[in-house]
Amino acid sequence: MATDLTLLHAPAIYDFRDRDDMLFPYLSTSGDVPITPLYEYFPLGYKTLQRYLGERGHSVQIINLASTLLRYPKLDLPKYLASIDTKMFGLDLHWMIHVQGSLAIAQILKRVQPDVPVLFGGISATYYADELVRYPQVDQVMLGYDTHEPMVTLMEEIKGEHRFDRVPNLAWKKPSGDVVHNAFDHKPADFACGIDWSKQPVSQPKSLLPILEILTTQNAGCAYNCPWCGGSREAFRRIMKRQKAMARKPESEVAYEFGTLRTMPDRDKYHFYSVGSYNEPPGRMSNFIDEVGQSGFRSVSYEQFHLTPDDVLKKMVAANARTSITLSPESHDPRIAKLSGRGVYSMDEMEEWAEKALDMGIHQVDVWFFVGMPEQDHKSVMETVDYCDKLLARFEGTGLQPFICPMIPFLDPASTFFEHPEEHGYRVIHRTVEEHRRGMEHVSLIKRLNYETKWLPRKDLVIAGYDAVTKLFEVKGAHGVLPTKVAQAAADRGRDALQFLLTVDAASDIVDASTRERELAALGPEILRRNAEIFSGSVSNQAFPVNRKIGGRWFDEIPTIEALGLAG
Repeated sequence: MATDLTLLHAPAIYDFRDRDDMLFPYLSTSGDVPITPLYEYFPLGYKTLQRYLGERGHSVQIINLASTLLRYPKLDLPKYLASIDTKMFGLDLHWMIHVQGSLAIAQILKRVQPDVPVLFGGISATYYADELVRYPQVDQVMLGYDTHEPMVTLMEEIKGEHRFDRVPNLAWKKPSGDVVHNAFDHKPADFACGIDWSKQPVSQPKSLLPILEILTTQNAGCAYNCPWCGGSREAFRRIMKRQKAMARKPESEVAYEFGTLRTMPDRDKYHFYSVGSYNEPPGRMSNFIDEVGQSGFRSVSYEQFHLTPDDVLKKMVAANARTSITLSPESHDPRIAKLSGRGVYSMDEMEEWAEKALDMGIHQVDVWFFVGMPEQDHKSVMETVDYCDKLLARFEGTGLQPFICPMIPFLDPASTFFEHPEEHGYRVIHRTVEEHRRGMEHVSLIKRLNYETKWLPRKDLVIAGYDAVTKLFEVKGAHGVLPTKVAQAAADRGRDALQFLLTVDAASDIVDASTRERELAALGPEILRRNAEIFSGSVSNQAFPVNRKIGGRWFDEIPTIEALGLAG
């Protein structure tokens, strides 16, 4: 079916299927999102653009190539991309983790469909627009946090006279190759539009443990200024060239979104995750919780920066009996927490609050700590694990869950630590688009990292992360948070992954080129075997360390077998 705009989400590494010279180790994503190291999670802006442009007469299809390639690993991707009938291709470079995959997909598109323009967009694309648009496979870059109106204008010009100088926020190339930067002046006070969630991907596999989750965000930018974050207040100002660091979704659009959610089949089986709800002022937050209460989800999570007040907790519990709160103090050490942009409550205050919140009916409290923060060495990281042990002892049998998340592989461009690394004890190793792209192709996860700290060089940072996460698995097994066998299996698998990772890294450090190539070639079959386990069509992560089939997640926009040319 012909469409006006085809939005493609690339895998982090395009040619992951055949790479015996790149290791994708277990736990290399480390967090709670059920994804593989391909990061098959696309930005929510794809969904808002699909609705906004669709209502204005421009058809939009979304294809998640990362999920598609995981489901169909033998797909002839160039042949499939050549078969798509569209007037424009769009690729997200929202997170830098996709830099190699997005540019590689763009290169294939220019080879198989040279006359169809290729457009990039997203936070990282905005930050790196001038460098990005100079790649031969990139025709245009759309800048901004809300690109709906500029995209309408662009689609009109794609269908019309190609007067691209009329399109706000657009960086583009003339036929001569000259780069043009149109005025970056579409910066609306309101953010985006409501997503139509009424239809979910039809690619849901038969599974005993399906991944059923929906999420939403009510704003762009942030009221807070965590210096490691590319979405922080100051990072937003740097990237978007806008002093006001918050743009909110109109409440009418929030209501629209919940209206579609209430028509979604089987919504009572879904978990609903509210991203950045800590940015909502009291009145808007109250209305948001009312909408949640009318929606009948199986469970709900809210991210919170401060400790949630009693009246809000009561309202959350009344809206959904399985309500979770996510806190991110970053470190148990108050000094490190403050240097990380948090530190607004002590651990004693958090524990007292958590006890009260659970007594009031909050179903679960998730507490996230980071690895890679200022003044944090290996000893400090492991002391955080010790604190988690004490936390679980105090809250044993309740719904409190601690997690540790190594900040890998990238420190966000535009974050304060990225912009001013020396002032904060950081060293940035990859700074340009091309440096990040080449870095992503290194055989060793350690060498892919774009930063290190005075206290944790890259290798030590990765080791500290693995040591912490694997030890925490065992701690959770000891306290009954995870079944003992599951916890021990995850810990053993993590330690085995680290050991092999270090073996690969050591081989990559061999000075003599011929010896290095020989040693890495000898490791190739084992790299392929391990990668095949990771990319087996299922996902296991820190929050849920058992394999679950992928497909049916809200971002699994996978074409039909017939569309892929695989029928029969």
